[in-house]
Amino acid sequence: MWATSDGPKIEDFGISEDDLARAPRLFLSSHRIGVLFAAYFIAAVLVFVLIIETSHSMPAAAFFTIITLAAGSVILLPALFLLVCVGEKAEERWLCRRVPMLQACLAYEKAVAEHRRLADSRVARPLEPEDWPALSESAFHRQLRLELDRRFQSSVSETDREHTGFDFIIDLSRQRFIVRCEAGSTPVAASVARELVAALEDSGADSAVIVSSAKPTDALKEYIADRPITLAAPWQLDAFRIPDS
Repeated sequence: MWATSDGPKIEDFGISEDDLARAPRLFLSSHRIGVLFAAYFIAAVLVFVLIIETSHSMPAAAFFTIITLAAGSVILLPALFLLVCVGEKAEERWLCRRVPMLQACLAYEKAVAEHRRLADSRVARPLEPEDWPALSESAFHRQLRLELDRRFQSSVSETDREHTGFDFIIDLSRQRFIVRCEAGSTPVAASVARELVAALEDSGADSAVIVSSAKPTDALKEYIADRPITLAAPWQLDAFRIPDS
């Protein structure tokens, strides 16, 4: 469930998918809110019982329980959070001693979560030109889709590149374009354009655009010189010579 093709590799942590499936889950970490609520409820019950034994009045006990907990929350809530955190660490150490592979499973889970957090933060903010070459293939594809949607709205459709040879198709009222993503900093080779020539014929598109943050090879520039294929940087999508519908 935690494994991803884009990010930390499970084999680098010395574990397998079966190990992940069999690894015990940390109870306190998985039920943190429930544990805090239960502890707060128990504290309320104890205060209520103490007050009702003193006052012998149900309304007074309820009223002063609320007042006491409201006033004491300044100390009670931080104390409960601290106790839960200590309990989580103690549970983790105890389980890791019983199940040695759990430590590797937890390290892998944290690495995947951190990778996803960084990927989401890259996608959430506008990227600078220097950010694009560092994106993985999937992150580049995802961010480019956001940029194309911003520019062309519902005219953009995603395709299966393995079957079509390109990633997106843009259908406007007067023209159809296919878009090919090339992530990374490796120069784009002429073979990419050769694939797009066949893709243009198969799709019936008018022209193709290769979107890459890398520079093209000389062979690619020569090959597309007299063909309906252009190059564009992902931060220069507004420079596409595509007529608006």
